[in-house]
Amino acid sequence: MIGTFNTIVEAVRFRATQTPDDTAFVYLTDGEDNENVLTYQQLHARASSIANRLAPVPKPASDPELLLLVYPQGLEFIEAFLGCLYSGTVAVPIAVPGKNRGAHKIDYLIQDAGLKTGLTTAKTFELLQKTFSHDAWFQSLTWLVTDTIPTAEPRDFPLPRPDDLALLQYTSGSTSQPKGVMVTHANILANSAFIRHAFQNDSSSVSVCWLPSFHDMGLIDGIIQPLYCGFKAVLLNPVHVVQRPLRWLRAFSKYGGTYGGAPNFIFDFCVDRSTPDERAGLDLSRVKHIYNAAEPIRASTMHRFAEAFEVSGFSPKSLFTCFGLAESTLAVTMCRVDRQPGLVTVDAEALTGGQLINRPAGTPGTRELVSSGWPMTDSVLRIVDPETGQECPEGEIGEIWTRGPSVTKGYWNQPNLTAEWFSGYTNTGEGPFLRTGDAGFFREDKGLFVTGRLKDLIIIRGANHYPQDIELTVEQSHEALARNAGAAFSVYTEAGEQLVVIHELKRVALPTAPVQDIAYAILREISLRHALAPVAVVLLRPNGVFKTTSGKVQRSACQRAFLENSLAEHYRWDSLHMNEKQP
Repeated sequence: MIGTFNTIVEAVRFRATQTPDDTAFVYLTDGEDNENVLTYQQLHARASSIANRLAPVPKPASDPELLLLVYPQGLEFIEAFLGCLYSGTVAVPIAVPGKNRGAHKIDYLIQDAGLKTGLTTAKTFELLQKTFSHDAWFQSLTWLVTDTIPTAEPRDFPLPRPDDLALLQYTSGSTSQPKGVMVTHANILANSAFIRHAFQNDSSSVSVCWLPSFHDMGLIDGIIQPLYCGFKAVLLNPVHVVQRPLRWLRAFSKYGGTYGGAPNFIFDFCVDRSTPDERAGLDLSRVKHIYNAAEPIRASTMHRFAEAFEVSGFSPKSLFTCFGLAESTLAVTMCRVDRQPGLVTVDAEALTGGQLINRPAGTPGTRELVSSGWPMTDSVLRIVDPETGQECPEGEIGEIWTRGPSVTKGYWNQPNLTAEWFSGYTNTGEGPFLRTGDAGFFREDKGLFVTGRLKDLIIIRGANHYPQDIELTVEQSHEALARNAGAAFSVYTEAGEQLVVIHELKRVALPTAPVQDIAYAILREISLRHALAPVAVVLLRPNGVFKTTSGKVQRSACQRAFLENSLAEHYRWDSLHMNEKQP
């Protein structure tokens, strides 16, 4: 039963009343068999008890309190997040920092959002205190441990209004400093309705999600979509799945999972890190919709995954694609049950120049593109020349612009950036649009094709080059190179902008990899396929490429680390200094 709701708070209350004993969430603490289970009634009671501690006297919506949520993957995050929504406070989720990871981001968030209170679990607080007790950011916060709050009889809190702020979703910072996206309750409901409509989710669905809860995909789709539709969600820890990707698919098999999604890289991992016997032991026949939502989505990845898991009963028609970003709550376009992802094969060289020339599939010098679906009927999608504001003809590359009820209010405390990115108008005066900063083209019969980030474009001698094309060339140049583990970017030299490529070696290849041969193979393939000559080729140790929590390559961070000589280098061929750095 879907029901009619104005906020997700109403949805949870409704389910706690109508189906109190139904399972809302199952969290696999070890990624395999150990379960923590939460029913709708238990979730409602926990959220209400936490809300009572947060705001026994609710504050006006015009002056909400912002609360930092620092939680590991698990049910405690869901309880605390809903406790914030119940109490009218605004949740600001963030990853648990480690000794050498993430603390600078929390420090930035505290200053940017003016945060004064942090919520966490007792165990996490002990770890934070042990590591950061002398850090200014840790000392500046008043900490509330929520999993030790006694569960009390639920009380009724004033319902939030649809236009009230629900959370600040800080962007991953893949191309810039993180920004706090202001997401309202109405935004959440609109995007939840879009996702439900596209995939026809209902109370009989079962989702399996390993994406981080503090990330927009993990939160909006992994947690809120099940609450909105009233189906059971099985949750895993991202660390467990990255270690052994087949755990994700085993959960589908064990719990009868019908729905889920992940970035592009995990689909490759599932194929590369499984055996034929392991695949044959899975039952994926009940899967209706698994979506790939990385940017860009690789058509080869889709083909490999569908072929590899056909033996598991997986149907290629169950593999979908999406495009989205935090500034639009989550989803912008999605494939649907009745509209499968579209494929086109185009001339690769022409594509780098911003032109689309169709070629027969399998033609040398081509690139196969896969679409990311269509917008919801209550939203508008435009492909626009960012310099002139002129709408591009169908099939021509431009910047992707969107408007609709899922588009958020803008960036917290950033009026200039909000005006720049949320107030796009075409040269005919149509708007305002959210400018996504992504390049792509649209075909009504096949959907939206995302070709890359505008800011990531590499321009050398006046010619445009998409970094993901170069990265794929590098990856395929030698068997010792890891999948989805490279970055291409430009650096400024006396001769102008020049290309640099970095790529991780496979762990098993690290001790004996013929690094000089690998570097020369990379140089040769880039020259043949892109007519470019990198000034540096850097081979990295495993996990050396900077990525966001959702697996997107942070090219700007990689570029900074290269310039600062702080990459996890195993070998470097470098014409800038005319030397080779040996392992």
